[in-house]
Amino acid sequence: MSRFPIARRRWLLLTTPILAAALIAANLLVFTGSAQARPLRGFASCVELLEHYQEQARRSQMQERYYEEVGEPEWEAQEEAAEEEASADSATTTESSAPADQGEISDTGTNVQERGVDESDIVKTDGDYFYILRPQSLLIAELAEDGPPVEVGRLEFQDWARRQELLIGAGKAIVVRQLEDAVSRFLPEVGDIARPSWVPERIRPQSEILEIDIASAASPRLLRELNLDGQFVSARLVDGAARVIMRHQSYHHWVGPWDFGWERNAERDAEAYNEAVIEHSKLGLWHPQSWLLDYVSNEDEIGYALDCRQTFAPDGADAPPWRQGVNFMLSFDLAAGLAERGSVGVMSDQPTVYASIGSLYLATPDQQWWNTNIHRFDLADPLEPTYFGSGSVRGQLLSQWSMSEHNGYLRVATTIQDRWPTVSNVFVLEAVGEGDDGSLEQVGLVSGLGVTEEIKSVRFAGPVGYVVTFRLTDPLYVLDVSDPTNPQTLGELKIPGFSKYLHPLSGGLLLGIGRDADPETGWERGLQASLFDVSDPANPTLLTVLPLGDDAFSPVEYDHRAFRYQDGVAWIPVGPNDHWLRQDHDGAFFGVRVTAEGLTHESTLRVHGEARRAIPVGTQIHLLSGEELRTYGLETYEDLGALSFAPEWDNRWLPVRPE
Repeated sequence: MSRFPIARRRWLLLTTPILAAALIAANLLVFTGSAQARPLRGFASCVELLEHYQEQARRSQMQERYYEEVGEPEWEAQEEAAEEEASADSATTTESSAPADQGEISDTGTNVQERGVDESDIVKTDGDYFYILRPQSLLIAELAEDGPPVEVGRLEFQDWARRQELLIGAGKAIVVRQLEDAVSRFLPEVGDIARPSWVPERIRPQSEILEIDIASAASPRLLRELNLDGQFVSARLVDGAARVIMRHQSYHHWVGPWDFGWERNAERDAEAYNEAVIEHSKLGLWHPQSWLLDYVSNEDEIGYALDCRQTFAPDGADAPPWRQGVNFMLSFDLAAGLAERGSVGVMSDQPTVYASIGSLYLATPDQQWWNTNIHRFDLADPLEPTYFGSGSVRGQLLSQWSMSEHNGYLRVATTIQDRWPTVSNVFVLEAVGEGDDGSLEQVGLVSGLGVTEEIKSVRFAGPVGYVVTFRLTDPLYVLDVSDPTNPQTLGELKIPGFSKYLHPLSGGLLLGIGRDADPETGWERGLQASLFDVSDPANPTLLTVLPLGDDAFSPVEYDHRAFRYQDGVAWIPVGPNDHWLRQDHDGAFFGVRVTAEGLTHESTLRVHGEARRAIPVGTQIHLLSGEELRTYGLETYEDLGALSFAPEWDNRWLPVRPE
């Protein structure tokens, strides 16, 4: 054998690592570059807006349409069952040594992202009453000193809902309900043009916003009802101002040559018919409409849910036309109610919603899903929300926790997945300019996090950020973002598994809820709680891991509102891994005691039905499930009884997860 092939093989062995490193470095260099911002254009009139809709429709005609169920994402494959009950007296740590909660709990009992920004949920409390959403009713229950809450009032709803959440304040409840889609078949007037052999479908998602007087708990009263086109995305309440975010996309099925029998002129007839539909269309075919029923004044009002001049669209193609809809926000003062409201919206793909005290951010993927476009809206006046400006970052967001506003700067964590190796970054954006001429400009960047991995959880706590990425092992990154122009990675910790929810505690502790994983294959295993010591940001350490069941599932993994921490105990709802199995089995809440030394499984409190929310009030903890609100004493964990709900056949089909 010649020496030249051997030498060539040696050369390849030596240069391959160099070439691989160069490839990774080149990819990271491309990845970390700032993406070009996409400003939005406004419309001077409804006529101009209609022309834009028609142009978008022309781009999409003759393409295959699809209908996307926004409110019901797929259930992940988790694990099954729950651990055996631990004795209530197993905790030996005194309450005084318990780390304090550094997360945020709203005045209505919901675990939220930002202080002062309440988030809609399936249950709320004002300290005297619980307000609980049932499939077709709002149930009001009064708290008792020595037993479970007692039902005192109920307001029945007319229609079944796919999903619903509520806010309370100013003696009112605002209930947002996503209803069944409106499906119609119609043949529009298109002149002397050949007609298809079938009547095309038009699908319009439907929702309703109910304004309910709860000043008298025993007799709640419906004040106003706003019916509108759109799917419910999220809702916030800030200083008495409600912000309801909706997404509207009217799905119109275009006809094809097959609808004309594949005759010689079938293709021409199909194109002519679709163009005629677009040309003769009214604005209401595309733009969200609304119908307000005012039971106080006995008046009604029909119009558009979104003001034409408050509608914005990207300059250029921001999303393929068959995905592009209108994400819009309705803003109103809770005391005044739905009769007076403002609106603002942007045409884009599915949004991720983040809200601070004075701003609302909608983050949407661009056309190729490579970048994320972020649009900021100022909300100083709830009746006149205004579009400020936009920016863009490389990569995709995980959830609302991927964004955080601090001292006027927006931090954004993304994973770039369109090239190999994948990598995650944290961008810092500054709001520059005024009015609708503003923009979000990149001023800082932490790059190269979790090469070949993707983000599993994010938490910003003031000037500090925590990012967990995962593929085979779990790196926890601790970031210093105190200087917006020079954010830095301070420390990194690699362990098996990953956290899907992070909760900061006093004493330099960080609690994570997530999954164990096989370090060789990355295969997900059991549910677990992890406690990290991040007091030294440059050297984060894992204090302890508490397994919560090899076959257990917790809604905390996808919904932060299901988590609750108080007086040194984390309350974690659990149930079987399989979605359908959870519907037919009882659930439980694990009480996990947290100390500076570690975690202990202190109690297991059981409920009938799927475990959903834990709300401590005074000396009691109230546990909401799909079938009851059960009360336990916090000192002895004595079962004090339950408020059982009247059976409603469709209870198990109501999703409670956020978008």
